[in-house]
Amino acid sequence: MTWGVDAATAFARLYHRWFDDAAELIAENAREARTLKGSFVADVLTLWDMDARAWLPGAPTILRLETCDLAVFTMRAPHLALFFGSIDTDSPAAAFGPSLRWESFRPCSYAIGRTVSDLVFTMDENSLLTGIEAVLDDGGRLALGNPATWELPCAG
Repeated sequence: MTWGVDAATAFARLYHRWFDDAAELIAENAREARTLKGSFVADVLTLWDMDARAWLPGAPTILRLETCDLAVFTMRAPHLALFFGSIDTDSPAAAFGPSLRWESFRPCSYAIGRTVSDLVFTMDENSLLTGIEAVLDDGGRLALGNPATWELPCAG
């Protein structure tokens, strides 16, 4: 399925907004995140390095929901920003590296088919986003981004 914008375009949009007014962008992210409660998880994707045959640490993470994609990007570690919309994961990820492609992140596959009951933000002392977890209907948690603590998405 081909749809949406490529991840590099989504990142560029967020990057400019984050540096213009990070606090307002994060407040907007929080408001939009509330609308995702009750959404079904269709997939969790991140970048696979075909040459190294490994997941790319620190890569953007996409929580593909039934209604939209929630993409987590690192702006300036440890700070994150979120993109809500549709990421074209069929388009080349060459902007991130020539041998990279989007793949389902199988260590988090248990989340597929579950419902998001909450999205929990971790903020720093300046109210900037430093972590996000999707809380699932079975009580499980899916850590989507926290560059200070982990490099890849993880389920718990």
